[in-house]
Amino acid sequence: MPLYRIHCDECGEELEVYRSLANYDDMPEHCGSPMRRMICAPLVYGDIQPYRSMIDGTLIESRSRHREHLRQHGCIEIGNEKVTSPAPGSPPGLKETIVRVANEKLR
Repeated sequence: MPLYRIHCDECGEELEVYRSLANYDDMPEHCGSPMRRMICAPLVYGDIQPYRSMIDGTLIESRSRHREHLRQHGCIEIGNEKVTSPAPGSPPGLKETIVRVANEKLR
């Protein structure tokens, strides 16, 4: 479904809404009148530039091939890895212990 940016002429409120082509003219009301569609540039991501893999020298020419190649070799792309468990927290009472020890040293 296409994403449209819409605008209220009364108050200036702007929203992004999904609308199928069948509901192209069905815009929500705001301040008592239908909002109108704004003309804006679409968001387009370019593909990655071709590169040679550091793993085996294969030429990688697309994002999908890049992900597939990493998966085949058991590698993880930093920043896109899935976090499986939350970061460990500090042990209970750690803050109080640090304050107590610091106060003892300052005496």
